Amino acid sequence: MSKLHLRLLLLFLFCLSWHCMQAQDNNNDLHIKDTLSPKASKTHLHSPKKAAWMSAVLPGLGQAYNHKYWKIPIVYVGFGGAGAGIYFLNKNFTYYRNEYRYRLNGQTDKLKPELTSWSDENIEAMRTYYLRYLEIVSIATVLWYIVNIIDAVVDAHLFYFDVSDNLSLDIKPNITTSHLFGKNQLFNEISLTLKF
Repeated sequence: MSKLHLRLLLLFLFCLSWHCMQAQDNNNDLHIKDTLSPKASKTHLHSPKKAAWMSAVLPGLGQAYNHKYWKIPIVYVGFGGAGAGIYFLNKNFTYYRNEYRYRLNGQTDKLKPELTSWSDENIEAMRTYYLRYLEIVSIATVLWYIVNIIDAVVDAHLFYFDVSDNLSLDIKPNITTSHLFGKNQLFNEISLTLKF
């Protein structure tokens, strides 16, 4: 990954995190009614902004703040896979890039003996192939980082959402008999009543 790509990536991350932090309503953190859930009666209310910052500083920390500990290994497995992919692709990209540079510069003493039968076009094609996938995996890593932050913010917003067993859905069939236009013709109506 070139220095220009890295700078643009860091600038994008900074702008995105700044925008996400400014988009949060400042009063949203502190004005939650106690009637939402028993959790909401605590003196310290849950802050989505704090969850976002914690996940931005250390991925997985926002999930721990939201008490979603089971998500932390998922976050790090994603980063571990992305890191292994970046390492593998960068190693192969560097290998073929150096071989291609040595051939262009005429440095025959540094050429790899196992690649002597390969043409310059094949070496360049392999270099381009690994560079392309290195950039794709790098972008996927950045997206995984952003998803980590978004997940922490969403969980923090839903922290007081009541998902207890007290919630219920009551379905009752309803059969009624009615007269049509005052005549003696009877019609049965069957309906379902949903009660939350």
